[in-house]
Amino acid sequence: MEIQQLHILLVDDDNFFADIVASQLRDEYKHKVTVARSAYEAKEHLEKKNTHFDIILTDYHMPGMTGIDLLQWISDEQIETPVVMLTAAGTDVVAVEAMKLGAYDYVRKEQLDVQHLGVVIHATHERHQFRVAKAIEEERMREIGLNKLATDKVRDILNAIAPTLNSALANINSEIEVVGERLCKDIPSPYKQEVRELLMKIQREAVSLETSVRGLLGLYRMLYAHHAEVQEIDRLKREIEEKSKPS
Repeated sequence: MEIQQLHILLVDDDNFFADIVASQLRDEYKHKVTVARSAYEAKEHLEKKNTHFDIILTDYHMPGMTGIDLLQWISDEQIETPVVMLTAAGTDVVAVEAMKLGAYDYVRKEQLDVQHLGVVIHATHERHQFRVAKAIEEERMREIGLNKLATDKVRDILNAIAPTLNSALANINSEIEVVGERLCKDIPSPYKQEVRELLMKIQREAVSLETSVRGLLGLYRMLYAHHAEVQEIDRLKREIEEKSKPS
């Protein structure tokens, strides 16, 4: 199985141990390894915005700031890089505490060999990738849910206002048909034709608006039902365009 090359932050105050492990990881797996000689130095590396680490390997027992302290800081800063704790014999309580703080795994230093560490690193990276993918999918589903909620609200509003608007536009046309000509009889001749043309223009605009509202509502319903057909969309488009053309 081909092992992916990763950038690893190795945190350990034991210079000899850190240099040996870093060298083995570079030679055996071609990983890029950055060594921090203390938890404070590790913090400095992690605070750099242009530096990305795939995995953090940290010793527990270090002066001033322990591996647990570093892990707590990583958790507080919401740094997503997975952590593997390196512990000594008899520190099972530390290992449990590390796992509670979000460490992916732990390895006892007295049992450490490069093959076992390579397996742990690979497994940790795979688990982290799975968690990231799962989180992205959960966020996507949340967004879909929110979009559906918004879509439902828009649909309800459109269904509520469309009939009222179309009814109002139809009433305008009806009133113009019934009353318009009677009103024109009482208008002096120089203005009669101008008023007729104005009323006809209002009728055309009302018909155009009514057709547009009906077309938009129909289009929305098709899209909402997830079965919109191109031919039907084109028909609605042509109908709206025809009604909108000036006579």
